[in-house]
Amino acid sequence: MKIKNQLTKYLFIILTMVFAISCSGTTKSQHEHDEVDGHDMEVAEHNSSAEHEHNEGEAHDMMNLDHDGMMGDAFSWMPSEEFMSMMEYKTDNITMTTSGDEDVLMFSPGGKKASCMFKNMHGNVGVTATVKLESPDASVKLVHHSTDKDNYEFVALEGNKMKLGKVENGEEKILDTKDIEVPTDWFTLTATAAGEHLKGYLNDKMITHGHAEEMNPGMLGIIVSGNGAVSVKKVEATPLEAEH
Repeated sequence: MKIKNQLTKYLFIILTMVFAISCSGTTKSQHEHDEVDGHDMEVAEHNSSAEHEHNEGEAHDMMNLDHDGMMGDAFSWMPSEEFMSMMEYKTDNITMTTSGDEDVLMFSPGGKKASCMFKNMHGNVGVTATVKLESPDASVKLVHHSTDKDNYEFVALEGNKMKLGKVENGEEKILDTKDIEVPTDWFTLTATAAGEHLKGYLNDKMITHGHAEEMNPGMLGIIVSGNGAVSVKKVEATPLEAEH
């Protein structure tokens, strides 16, 4: 009986030691697992932070690119109810009508001004309008870099002259003027701004060229004044690189 009791005692001690070793291993394994999980979380947080910084860097680069001139998407606008949504605003004396079998936007200032502006801001840009002077007693301005009604650059047809200029704080400054013969049918009027170089074209032929300090990005638009009327059937814009 005494021997049996001693065997039982030894067996209990052995089982206790095995259980202790097993628990120690489990605790160590769990500790290592927790350390791995913690490391993975740190890696994930680092990757997330790096990705956020990368995205911020890309956005910053895009903002720099835009500020340097390649700002605003190319677009082509033709009068229709769908494309009217591309306008930031238009005055009430501008209506959609037809000329022959084509839809046109008719500017009828009636001695005042008829104007519209297109959404989105543009830096260096070339903008072309396909227009027709319905009567000689009307002048048309193709506007770009407009931040408000008192600050913009333009190419204008007034009588038999093309004027290239800018308006700053409500004061107009003419950079170049040339005599022209305005077509009696549809023609294209183009204004380009590439860095400090401003140019005006009539039917793809450069007429005026001037230089001015580069303005902040702004909207594109058309301003018509006088007692006559002007039809517009297409407006196109293309981002440009700055000329040096």
